[in-house]
Amino acid sequence: MMQLENNPKLGYYMVGNKKFFAKPQALVEATKSGHFPEWHFNRPIFEKIGWDQEPETDLRMLYRLRAQQLREKYDWIRVEASGGGDSTTAIFSFLLNGIHLDEVVFRYPKTGEKNMSNDPYNTKCENTLSEWEFAARPLLNWIAQNHPAVRCTVHDYSENMLAGSTDETWVFNTKDYFQPGHAFKHDNIGMIDHRKDADAGKRICVLYGIDKPKMCIRDGMWYVYFMDLQANHSNSVVYEYNNITNEYFYWTPDLPEIVHKQAHLIKNWFMLPQNKFLQYLVRWPNHSIAHRTAYEQMVKPLIYPDYDPATFQVAKPTNSFYNEMDHWFYVNFKETRAFQVWQAGLDLLVKNIDAKYFNNELGRPVGFVGFLSPFYCLGPADYQDTGVNNFSKF
Repeated sequence: MMQLENNPKLGYYMVGNKKFFAKPQALVEATKSGHFPEWHFNRPIFEKIGWDQEPETDLRMLYRLRAQQLREKYDWIRVEASGGGDSTTAIFSFLLNGIHLDEVVFRYPKTGEKNMSNDPYNTKCENTLSEWEFAARPLLNWIAQNHPAVRCTVHDYSENMLAGSTDETWVFNTKDYFQPGHAFKHDNIGMIDHRKDADAGKRICVLYGIDKPKMCIRDGMWYVYFMDLQANHSNSVVYEYNNITNEYFYWTPDLPEIVHKQAHLIKNWFMLPQNKFLQYLVRWPNHSIAHRTAYEQMVKPLIYPDYDPATFQVAKPTNSFYNEMDHWFYVNFKETRAFQVWQAGLDLLVKNIDAKYFNNELGRPVGFVGFLSPFYCLGPADYQDTGVNNFSKF
C-alpha cells in the first residue's frame, strides 16, 4: 500500500477516535468497529464566514490572489488539466495575470485509443478521449505559443496501468474513484520528469480545479455545501516524498472568499425574475444527473468569465466503479490481467465494507455513498417546490 499525503485541507474521516485520509480505509474500519464515519472538510474555517454577506472583491481579483498565494508558497506548481472550465480557469488565473506557472499536465491513455474515434458531435461520457483533441490540445497549443516558459506535458498513464505490476490492493491508492484508470491517472511521480522534480527537493504543488460550488435550496433558504466525492478527486499518493502537496484552487481554506463569492454570484443569477423557473435544478433533495449537468453548464459563464463555454466537453459519468470515462479500457483490454486486477479490487471493497456504504444500481454496488459537510446558509430563497420528479435520477 502506498503512502497517502496526510493533508487535512483535502478532507479526512473520523471513525470513532481514529483519523483516516482515505475513504476506503475509513469504511473498512467503520465496518469492523460499528462507528459511523464523520467527514471533516475545513469546518473551523468555513464556520467563521458570514455566508449571507457577499464579498465585495471582484472574482477575477480573487483568482489572481489565489494564484499569487500559491506562487509564493511553492517552488514548482503543476496544474492537472482536463481542458474543462475548472482547470482552465485556474491556469488562466496565473497566465492572464503575469504569474509564472511551471507546468500543465494532461493525462491521456494513448495505448487505449484503438476503436475510440474523435467525434466532436458525440458528447456521451464514453467519448471522453475526444476531450484531448477538441479541448486539451488547443489549450496546450495556446499555452506553448503564448507562454513558452510553461512546461506542457502529456502523460500516457495507460503504460503504468497495463504493466501488471499491482494487485487488488490498488483500491487503497484512490479515495472515491474506482474505475480502472483513476488510481494510475494522477500519479504524482508516474513520469520520470516528475520523479526528478521531487528528487530535486522542490516544494511541489499539484493543483486541481476542484470545484464548482455545490448549491441547493432547502426549507426556503439558499445553501452552499461541500461533498466528499469532489474533495476526494486528487490522487494524493506521495510515496516516500514529503515535498509534494495536493492543492485545490477553489475549495481551499486558505482563501475561502472564492467559494463564498462564487456562491453568491450563482444565487443572484438564479434569483433574477427571468431565471427563477430554473431553480428546480438546485432543489433539495435532487438526485438527477441531468439536473447536475445543466446546473454546471449554466454556472460556468458566471464563475469562469475567461473560459469559453462552447469548449467541447462530454457528459459527467454516472458512477464510480463502472465509470463511462474508461470505456476505452472495457472495450480494448477485457482479456488482460489488468482487467482481472481491476475487478478483484472492486470485489475486495465489496467483501470488506458494509453494504450500507455503497450506492447500488440494478442490484450491484457501483460506488460509495457520499458524505456532506455542514450546510452554510446564503440567505432566503423564494422557490416554490411543485413536488414533481423530486427523486428523479435521470
